Amino acid sequence: MKNLKLTRNILMAGAGALALSAGMASAQETIKVGFPVPLTGDFAAYNEVEGARCMAEMINQDGGVDGRMFELLVQDTGADTQTAISLTERYLGEDIVALATIPFSDTMIPVAQIAGSQGVSVIQAQSTQVEMHSGVVDNFITNVAPDPYTATAAANYALEQGVQNVAILTSDEGGSWSAALPEWFAEVIVENGGTLQTRLNYTSGTTDWSPQIAELRGLDPAPDAVFISWAMPDIGILIRQMRSAGLGAWVVGSDGFDDPSLDALAEEDPSLLDKVFFGTLAPAVPGSRIAEFQDQCAEMGMEVNGLFPSLGADTIRIIEYGVQTAGSTDPAAVREAIRNAESIPVMSVEEITFQDTGSYALREIPVIGFENGERVVLSQEIPENVPDWQ
Repeated sequence: MKNLKLTRNILMAGAGALALSAGMASAQETIKVGFPVPLTGDFAAYNEVEGARCMAEMINQDGGVDGRMFELLVQDTGADTQTAISLTERYLGEDIVALATIPFSDTMIPVAQIAGSQGVSVIQAQSTQVEMHSGVVDNFITNVAPDPYTATAAANYALEQGVQNVAILTSDEGGSWSAALPEWFAEVIVENGGTLQTRLNYTSGTTDWSPQIAELRGLDPAPDAVFISWAMPDIGILIRQMRSAGLGAWVVGSDGFDDPSLDALAEEDPSLLDKVFFGTLAPAVPGSRIAEFQDQCAEMGMEVNGLFPSLGADTIRIIEYGVQTAGSTDPAAVREAIRNAESIPVMSVEEITFQDTGSYALREIPVIGFENGERVVLSQEIPENVPDWQ
Protein backbone atom coordinates (compact mmCIF):
# COMPACT_ATOMS: atom_id res chain seq x y z
CA MET A 1 0.00 0.00 0.00
CA LYS A 2 1.30 3.48 -0.82
CA ASN A 3 2.79 5.57 1.92
CA LEU A 4 0.14 7.55 3.69
CA LYS A 5 0.45 11.18 2.56
CA LEU A 6 -2.95 12.52 3.47
CA THR A 7 -3.31 14.65 6.55
CA ARG A 8 -5.42 13.03 9.24
CA ASN A 9 -7.28 14.30 12.26
CA ILE A 10 -7.27 17.95 11.25
CA LEU A 11 -9.10 20.22 13.64
CA MET A 12 -11.37 22.42 11.55
CA ALA A 13 -11.31 26.04 12.66
CA GLY A 14 -14.41 27.17 14.51
CA ALA A 15 -16.17 23.83 14.15
CA GLY A 16 -13.93 21.47 16.05
CA ALA A 17 -14.50 19.03 13.19
CA LEU A 18 -12.16 16.36 11.91
CA ALA A 19 -11.62 16.27 8.15
CA LEU A 20 -10.00 13.84 5.77
CA SER A 21 -8.01 16.07 3.48
CA ALA A 22 -8.73 15.73 -0.20
CA GLY A 23 -5.44 17.31 -1.20
CA MET A 24 -5.85 20.00 -3.83
CA ALA A 25 -9.29 18.81 -4.96
CA SER A 26 -11.90 21.51 -5.40
CA ALA A 27 -15.32 21.42 -3.76
CA GLN A 28 -16.80 19.93 -6.94
CA GLU A 29 -14.33 17.03 -6.76
CA THR A 30 -15.00 16.02 -3.18
CA ILE A 31 -17.51 13.58 -1.73
CA LYS A 32 -18.45 15.14 1.59
CA VAL A 33 -19.99 12.91 4.24
CA GLY A 34 -21.17 14.28 7.58
CA PHE A 35 -20.64 12.45 10.86
CA PRO A 36 -22.38 14.21 13.77
CA VAL A 37 -21.79 11.23 16.08
CA PRO A 38 -21.04 10.40 19.74
CA LEU A 39 -17.27 10.61 20.12
CA THR A 40 -17.69 10.92 23.90
CA GLY A 41 -20.16 9.53 26.41
CA ASP A 42 -21.76 6.12 26.91
CA PHE A 43 -22.09 5.33 23.22
CA ALA A 44 -18.69 6.55 22.02
CA ALA A 45 -17.46 2.98 21.53
CA TYR A 46 -20.26 2.40 19.04
CA ASN A 47 -19.53 5.18 16.53
CA GLU A 48 -18.23 4.27 13.09
CA VAL A 49 -15.80 7.11 12.42
CA GLU A 50 -12.44 5.30 12.50
CA GLY A 51 -13.47 2.65 9.99
CA ALA A 52 -15.00 5.29 7.75
CA ARG A 53 -11.80 7.36 7.90
CA CYS A 54 -9.62 4.37 7.07
CA MET A 55 -11.72 3.22 4.12
CA ALA A 56 -11.98 6.79 2.79
CA GLU A 57 -8.20 7.10 2.90
CA MET A 58 -7.78 3.79 1.10
CA ILE A 59 -10.09 4.96 -1.68
CA ASN A 60 -8.46 8.39 -1.85
CA GLN A 61 -5.00 6.86 -2.11
CA ASP A 62 -6.27 4.77 -5.00
CA GLY A 63 -7.43 7.86 -6.90
CA GLY A 64 -10.83 8.42 -5.33
CA VAL A 65 -14.14 7.71 -7.03
CA ASP A 66 -13.61 8.70 -10.67
CA GLY A 67 -11.23 11.35 -9.39
CA ARG A 68 -13.49 12.60 -6.62
CA MET A 69 -11.94 12.43 -3.15
CA PHE A 70 -13.75 11.67 0.08
CA GLU A 71 -13.87 14.35 2.76
CA LEU A 72 -15.33 13.42 6.13
CA LEU A 73 -16.81 16.10 8.39
CA VAL A 74 -16.80 14.77 11.94
CA GLN A 75 -17.88 16.35 15.20
CA ASP A 76 -18.93 15.09 18.61
CA THR A 77 -22.58 15.08 19.62
CA GLY A 78 -22.25 13.16 22.86
CA ALA A 79 -25.73 11.70 23.28
CA ASP A 80 -27.47 15.00 22.54
CA THR A 81 -30.09 15.03 19.78
CA GLN A 82 -30.19 18.82 19.48
CA THR A 83 -26.44 18.92 18.86
CA ALA A 84 -26.87 16.30 16.11
CA ILE A 85 -29.63 18.42 14.54
CA SER A 86 -27.56 21.60 14.67
CA LEU A 87 -24.55 19.89 13.09
CA THR A 88 -26.75 18.34 10.41
CA GLU A 89 -28.02 21.78 9.45
CA ARG A 90 -24.42 23.05 9.30
CA TYR A 91 -23.24 20.14 7.16
CA LEU A 92 -26.15 20.54 4.75
CA GLY A 93 -24.75 23.98 4.01
CA GLU A 94 -21.47 22.33 3.01
CA ASP A 95 -23.01 20.16 0.26
CA ILE A 96 -22.73 16.76 1.90
CA VAL A 97 -23.74 13.67 -0.07
CA ALA A 98 -24.96 11.74 3.00
CA LEU A 99 -24.53 11.60 6.75
CA ALA A 100 -24.63 9.31 9.77
CA THR A 101 -25.53 10.23 13.34
CA ILE A 102 -26.42 8.91 16.83
CA PRO A 103 -27.82 5.40 16.16
CA PHE A 104 -31.11 5.82 18.02
CA SER A 105 -34.43 6.64 16.42
CA ASP A 106 -35.15 9.67 18.61
CA THR A 107 -32.13 11.29 16.92
CA MET A 108 -32.16 9.58 13.53
CA ILE A 109 -35.77 10.48 12.72
CA PRO A 110 -35.48 14.28 13.15
CA VAL A 111 -32.04 14.28 11.53
CA ALA A 112 -33.40 12.34 8.55
CA GLN A 113 -36.37 14.67 8.25
CA ILE A 114 -34.10 17.71 8.14
CA ALA A 115 -31.62 16.07 5.76
CA GLY A 116 -34.47 14.94 3.52
CA SER A 117 -35.47 18.53 2.86
CA GLN A 118 -32.35 18.71 0.69
CA GLY A 119 -32.51 15.17 -0.66
CA VAL A 120 -29.68 13.96 1.60
CA SER A 121 -29.80 10.42 3.01
CA VAL A 122 -28.93 9.16 6.46
CA ILE A 123 -26.75 6.08 5.87
CA GLN A 124 -26.07 4.25 9.13
CA ALA A 125 -23.39 1.63 9.57
CA GLN A 126 -25.03 -0.09 12.51
CA SER A 127 -28.60 1.06 13.15
CA THR A 128 -30.94 -1.85 13.82
CA GLN A 129 -34.01 -0.08 15.23
CA VAL A 130 -37.30 -0.95 13.55
CA GLU A 131 -38.71 2.56 13.90
CA MET A 132 -36.55 3.65 10.98
CA HIS A 133 -38.32 1.23 8.62
CA SER A 134 -41.87 2.27 9.49
CA GLY A 135 -42.27 4.80 6.68
CA VAL A 136 -41.79 7.85 8.90
CA VAL A 137 -38.86 8.87 6.67
CA ASP A 138 -37.94 7.73 3.16
CA ASN A 139 -34.27 8.77 3.08
CA PHE A 140 -32.87 6.27 5.59
CA ILE A 141 -30.56 3.36 4.74
CA THR A 142 -28.78 1.02 7.12
CA ASN A 143 -26.05 -1.51 6.41
CA VAL A 144 -27.49 -4.18 8.73
CA ALA A 145 -30.68 -6.13 9.43
CA PRO A 146 -33.24 -4.93 12.01
CA ASP A 147 -33.34 -6.09 15.62
CA PRO A 148 -35.96 -8.86 15.21
CA TYR A 149 -33.45 -10.79 13.09
CA THR A 150 -30.75 -10.45 15.77
CA ALA A 151 -33.19 -11.53 18.49
CA THR A 152 -34.32 -14.54 16.49
CA ALA A 153 -30.81 -15.74 15.67
CA ALA A 154 -29.89 -15.57 19.37
CA ALA A 155 -33.12 -17.34 20.39
CA ASN A 156 -32.61 -20.12 17.84
CA TYR A 157 -29.13 -20.81 19.20
CA ALA A 158 -30.46 -20.71 22.78
CA LEU A 159 -33.07 -23.32 21.89
CA GLU A 160 -30.34 -25.54 20.45
CA GLN A 161 -28.65 -25.37 23.87
CA GLY A 162 -31.83 -26.59 25.59
CA VAL A 163 -32.93 -23.20 26.90
CA GLN A 164 -36.60 -23.24 27.93
CA ASN A 165 -37.09 -20.86 30.86
CA VAL A 166 -36.00 -17.27 30.25
CA ALA A 167 -36.05 -13.90 31.97
CA ILE A 168 -35.65 -10.64 30.09
CA LEU A 169 -34.35 -7.25 31.21
CA THR A 170 -35.78 -4.24 29.40
CA SER A 171 -35.31 -0.47 29.30
CA ASP A 172 -36.99 2.29 27.32
CA GLU A 173 -33.77 4.30 27.12
CA GLY A 174 -32.56 2.70 23.88
CA GLY A 175 -35.89 2.66 22.07
CA SER A 176 -36.96 -0.65 20.54
CA TRP A 177 -33.36 -1.89 20.72
CA SER A 178 -33.49 -2.16 24.51
CA ALA A 179 -37.26 -2.48 25.02
CA ALA A 180 -38.63 -4.64 22.18
CA LEU A 181 -35.62 -6.75 21.19
CA PRO A 182 -35.77 -8.80 24.42
CA GLU A 183 -39.49 -9.34 23.80
CA TRP A 184 -38.78 -10.72 20.32
CA PHE A 185 -36.20 -13.07 21.82
CA ALA A 186 -38.75 -14.29 24.36
CA GLU A 187 -41.45 -14.64 21.68
CA VAL A 188 -39.31 -17.09 19.71
CA ILE A 189 -38.55 -19.07 22.88
CA VAL A 190 -42.23 -19.26 23.83
CA GLU A 191 -43.32 -20.22 20.31
CA ASN A 192 -40.97 -23.18 20.60
CA GLY A 193 -42.41 -24.42 23.88
CA GLY A 194 -40.43 -22.33 26.35
CA THR A 195 -41.54 -19.97 29.10
CA LEU A 196 -41.02 -16.28 29.73
CA GLN A 197 -40.69 -16.24 33.51
CA THR A 198 -40.35 -12.54 34.19
CA ARG A 199 -39.64 -9.07 32.79
CA LEU A 200 -37.32 -6.86 34.82
CA ASN A 201 -36.52 -3.19 34.23
CA TYR A 202 -33.22 -1.32 34.48
CA THR A 203 -31.73 2.07 33.68
CA SER A 204 -28.57 3.16 31.91
CA GLY A 205 -25.49 3.31 34.11
CA THR A 206 -26.63 0.62 36.56
CA THR A 207 -23.77 -0.40 38.82
CA ASP A 208 -25.80 -2.36 41.38
CA TRP A 209 -27.87 -5.12 39.86
CA SER A 210 -28.78 -6.67 43.22
CA PRO A 211 -32.56 -5.93 42.97
CA GLN A 212 -32.80 -7.68 39.60
CA ILE A 213 -30.52 -10.49 40.74
CA ALA A 214 -32.65 -11.06 43.86
CA GLU A 215 -35.72 -11.50 41.67
CA LEU A 216 -33.86 -13.84 39.33
CA ARG A 217 -32.69 -15.97 42.28
CA GLY A 218 -36.28 -16.21 43.48
CA LEU A 219 -37.52 -17.84 40.27
CA ASP A 220 -38.49 -21.50 40.41
CA PRO A 221 -37.25 -23.16 38.31
CA ALA A 222 -34.10 -21.14 37.95
CA PRO A 223 -33.91 -19.43 34.53
CA ASP A 224 -31.89 -21.11 31.82
CA ALA A 225 -31.07 -17.76 30.24
CA VAL A 226 -31.27 -14.05 30.96
CA PHE A 227 -31.55 -11.77 27.92
CA ILE A 228 -30.64 -8.08 27.82
CA SER A 229 -29.99 -5.73 24.92
CA TRP A 230 -27.63 -3.13 26.32
CA ALA A 231 -24.02 -2.00 26.26
CA MET A 232 -20.77 -2.08 28.19
CA PRO A 233 -19.76 -1.37 30.91
CA ASP A 234 -23.19 -2.13 32.40
CA ILE A 235 -23.23 -5.62 30.87
CA GLY A 236 -19.85 -6.52 32.33
CA ILE A 237 -21.01 -5.47 35.79
CA LEU A 238 -24.18 -7.55 35.42
CA ILE A 239 -22.23 -10.66 34.41
CA ARG A 240 -19.79 -10.33 37.33
CA GLN A 241 -22.58 -9.76 39.87
CA MET A 242 -24.70 -12.64 38.55
CA ARG A 243 -21.78 -15.06 38.81
CA SER A 244 -20.87 -13.79 42.28
CA ALA A 245 -24.47 -14.42 43.33
CA GLY A 246 -24.28 -18.00 42.07
CA LEU A 247 -26.53 -17.51 39.05
CA GLY A 248 -25.29 -19.84 36.31
CA ALA A 249 -27.85 -18.94 33.62
CA TRP A 250 -26.75 -18.08 30.13
CA VAL A 251 -26.35 -14.33 29.67
CA VAL A 252 -27.60 -13.60 26.18
CA GLY A 253 -27.56 -10.28 24.36
CA SER A 254 -27.49 -8.33 21.14
CA ASP A 255 -24.92 -6.25 19.28
CA GLY A 256 -24.38 -4.06 22.37
CA PHE A 257 -22.25 -6.95 23.70
CA ASP A 258 -19.99 -6.64 20.65
CA ASP A 259 -17.40 -4.48 22.38
CA PRO A 260 -13.73 -5.40 23.00
CA SER A 261 -14.17 -4.39 26.63
CA LEU A 262 -16.47 -7.40 27.09
CA ASP A 263 -13.69 -9.68 25.87
CA ALA A 264 -11.44 -8.07 28.47
CA LEU A 265 -13.44 -9.85 31.22
CA ALA A 266 -11.54 -12.98 30.21
CA GLU A 267 -8.33 -11.35 31.45
CA GLU A 268 -9.80 -11.49 34.96
CA ASP A 269 -11.31 -14.96 34.58
CA PRO A 270 -12.02 -16.71 31.25
CA SER A 271 -14.88 -18.65 32.86
CA LEU A 272 -16.87 -15.40 33.21
CA LEU A 273 -17.61 -15.64 29.48
CA ASP A 274 -18.23 -19.40 29.27
CA LYS A 275 -22.02 -18.95 29.25
CA VAL A 276 -22.28 -15.66 27.36
CA PHE A 277 -23.35 -15.27 23.73
CA PHE A 278 -24.96 -12.61 21.58
CA GLY A 279 -26.48 -12.03 18.19
CA THR A 280 -24.69 -9.30 16.32
CA LEU A 281 -24.25 -7.53 12.99
CA ALA A 282 -21.20 -9.12 11.40
CA PRO A 283 -18.58 -11.66 12.54
CA ALA A 284 -15.74 -9.64 14.07
CA VAL A 285 -13.59 -12.63 15.06
CA PRO A 286 -9.99 -13.64 14.29
CA GLY A 287 -9.62 -14.48 10.59
CA SER A 288 -12.73 -12.56 9.53
CA ARG A 289 -12.96 -9.89 6.86
CA ILE A 290 -13.27 -7.34 9.64
CA ALA A 291 -10.08 -8.55 11.32
CA GLU A 292 -8.26 -8.33 7.98
CA PHE A 293 -9.53 -4.78 7.47
CA GLN A 294 -8.37 -3.78 10.95
CA ASP A 295 -4.91 -5.17 10.17
CA GLN A 296 -4.77 -3.17 6.93
CA CYS A 297 -5.71 0.00 8.78
CA ALA A 298 -3.04 -0.68 11.41
CA GLU A 299 -0.45 -0.91 8.64
CA MET A 300 -1.55 2.59 7.62
CA GLY A 301 -1.09 3.83 11.18
CA MET A 302 -4.83 3.97 11.85
CA GLU A 303 -6.34 2.07 14.78
CA VAL A 304 -9.78 0.59 14.10
CA ASN A 305 -10.74 -1.45 17.12
CA GLY A 306 -13.98 -3.40 17.26
CA LEU A 307 -17.04 -4.11 15.14
CA PHE A 308 -18.76 -0.74 15.24
CA PRO A 309 -15.81 1.43 14.22
CA SER A 310 -15.07 -1.11 11.47
CA LEU A 311 -18.59 -0.97 10.02
CA GLY A 312 -17.98 2.66 9.10
CA ALA A 313 -16.01 1.25 6.18
CA ASP A 314 -19.24 -0.22 4.80
CA THR A 315 -20.87 3.22 4.87
CA ILE A 316 -18.07 4.61 2.71
CA ARG A 317 -18.20 1.66 0.30
CA ILE A 318 -21.98 2.09 -0.08
CA ILE A 319 -21.56 5.79 -0.87
CA GLU A 320 -18.66 5.02 -3.21
CA TYR A 321 -20.91 2.67 -5.16
CA GLY A 322 -23.73 5.21 -5.29
CA VAL A 323 -21.51 8.04 -6.54
CA GLN A 324 -19.77 5.89 -9.12
CA THR A 325 -23.00 4.39 -10.46
CA ALA A 326 -24.86 7.70 -10.52
CA GLY A 327 -21.84 9.49 -12.01
CA SER A 328 -22.73 12.31 -9.67
CA THR A 329 -22.60 13.52 -6.06
CA ASP A 330 -26.24 14.60 -6.21
CA PRO A 331 -27.64 13.06 -2.99
CA ALA A 332 -30.95 11.92 -4.48
CA ALA A 333 -29.24 10.31 -7.48
CA VAL A 334 -26.76 8.56 -5.18
CA ARG A 335 -29.60 7.18 -3.02
CA GLU A 336 -31.48 5.91 -6.08
CA ALA A 337 -28.37 4.15 -7.36
CA ILE A 338 -27.82 2.48 -3.99
CA ARG A 339 -31.39 1.23 -3.72
CA ASN A 340 -31.48 -0.09 -7.27
CA ALA A 341 -28.25 -2.07 -6.95
CA GLU A 342 -28.42 -5.85 -7.22
CA SER A 343 -25.10 -6.10 -5.38
CA ILE A 344 -22.94 -3.61 -3.51
CA PRO A 345 -19.48 -4.83 -2.42
CA VAL A 346 -18.70 -3.83 1.17
CA MET A 347 -16.00 -4.59 3.70
CA SER A 348 -17.69 -6.72 6.36
CA VAL A 349 -19.33 -9.19 3.96
CA GLU A 350 -18.86 -9.77 0.25
CA GLU A 351 -21.98 -7.93 -0.87
CA ILE A 352 -25.31 -6.46 0.19
CA THR A 353 -28.42 -5.17 -1.57
CA PHE A 354 -31.38 -2.95 -0.70
CA GLN A 355 -33.53 -3.97 -3.67
CA ASP A 356 -36.05 -6.02 -1.70
CA THR A 357 -36.13 -3.96 1.49
CA GLY A 358 -35.43 -0.37 0.47
CA SER A 359 -33.92 0.65 3.79
CA TYR A 360 -31.91 -2.23 5.26
CA ALA A 361 -29.50 -4.93 4.15
CA LEU A 362 -30.80 -8.41 4.85
CA ARG A 363 -27.72 -10.41 5.74
CA GLU A 364 -26.64 -13.40 7.80
CA ILE A 365 -26.75 -12.84 11.56
CA PRO A 366 -23.77 -14.29 13.44
CA VAL A 367 -24.11 -15.49 17.02
CA ILE A 368 -20.84 -14.99 18.88
CA GLY A 369 -19.74 -16.84 22.01
CA PHE A 370 -16.51 -17.63 23.81
CA GLU A 371 -14.20 -20.61 24.26
CA ASN A 372 -11.45 -20.18 26.85
CA GLY A 373 -12.08 -16.45 26.71
CA GLU A 374 -11.68 -16.25 22.93
CA ARG A 375 -14.43 -15.27 20.48
CA VAL A 376 -15.95 -17.94 18.27
CA VAL A 377 -18.83 -17.92 15.77
CA LEU A 378 -21.46 -20.28 17.15
CA SER A 379 -23.95 -19.97 14.32
CA GLN A 380 -24.63 -17.78 11.31
CA GLU A 381 -27.95 -17.58 9.48
CA ILE A 382 -30.67 -15.42 8.02
CA PRO A 383 -33.42 -16.64 10.36
CA GLU A 384 -36.74 -17.55 8.75
CA ASN A 385 -38.84 -17.59 11.95
CA VAL A 386 -38.61 -13.85 12.68
CA PRO A 387 -41.58 -12.44 14.67
CA ASP A 388 -43.91 -10.10 12.81
CA TRP A 389 -42.54 -6.58 13.33
CA GLN A 390 -43.77 -4.44 10.44
